[in-house]
Amino acid sequence: MSSQHAIIYHDLAVLLDAGLPILKSLNIISEGLKGHLRIIFSNLSESVSKGNTFADSMAKYPKVFARLDLMLIKSAELSGELPNCFKMLSKWYEFKKRIKGILISGFMLPFMIFHIMVIIVPLPSLVLGKISSSEYLLTVAKGLGFLYLLIGIPLTLYYSTPNTGLFRRLLDALTLRIPILGLAVRQLSICRYCRGFNMLYKAGLPIAQCAAQATELTGNLIVADMFKGGSASIEAGNMAYEGFSRRLPLDYLNIWQTGEQIGELDKMADKIADISGDRAELLFTEFAKWLPRLLYALICVVMIIQILSMAGAIRSSYIP
Repeated sequence: MSSQHAIIYHDLAVLLDAGLPILKSLNIISEGLKGHLRIIFSNLSESVSKGNTFADSMAKYPKVFARLDLMLIKSAELSGELPNCFKMLSKWYEFKKRIKGILISGFMLPFMIFHIMVIIVPLPSLVLGKISSSEYLLTVAKGLGFLYLLIGIPLTLYYSTPNTGLFRRLLDALTLRIPILGLAVRQLSICRYCRGFNMLYKAGLPIAQCAAQATELTGNLIVADMFKGGSASIEAGNMAYEGFSRRLPLDYLNIWQTGEQIGELDKMADKIADISGDRAELLFTEFAKWLPRLLYALICVVMIIQILSMAGAIRSSYIP
């Protein structure tokens, strides 16, 4: 469903803006879907028809609908801002789709190149008779196994680790230290906080509650810690930015401060989300651009070593 979030939420926003009730809108949406999604939205429609709220109905499918979606839609139902809520969610998922596309396109070429490298690198040894065909195939299999372990282990750790706890904190801290990628993740996490805060604020939640719940949406515990003091500062009668960590970018802190002072915090939070989102997109693009180059350099080094080794073997065969 992940790739279809933006389309479905956009269609719901259009239907609600046209004056259709949520139940009728869900029926129309479900008719245009296929497979398990059609079943899910048919069930949502049935649940709403029995008097349940849309958010409560969605909560039965935690693997389909993210926590952000549930929080925003629940608040929007209370404030009567469902159409705007769906518009904001649609834009958010469009942004996520772009980031995902950048990363996939960046990793796809290195992934293919590594396969070629694993096949080519031991080939000179096979040609020179230094290894047998079975040994060559075993070497290729080991190389591919290493590749899939290299990709699989981090992904397994990331998706299987609970969203809280010491191990998740260590994993998040390590991610932020990866060159370029760490900066991209930091900017993306700031974008998630500000976008989440803005959407919650527009949905009608009190500002302290918006600040507290938005920290759960950052996707990185280290960055979340930088914002945690905001809700406590508000509850103490101060402004949110006074409780924010000074490790956050100074320009973002200044924009946030201005928003609180002039009473346009929603606009300023949205502005920070736009800036940090654009920066994250540029950094992810840069990371996706440099990763193949690093791999090319590694392949060149390996191939040079193989060529020198081959030259040495040929030379020694002619010298008595």
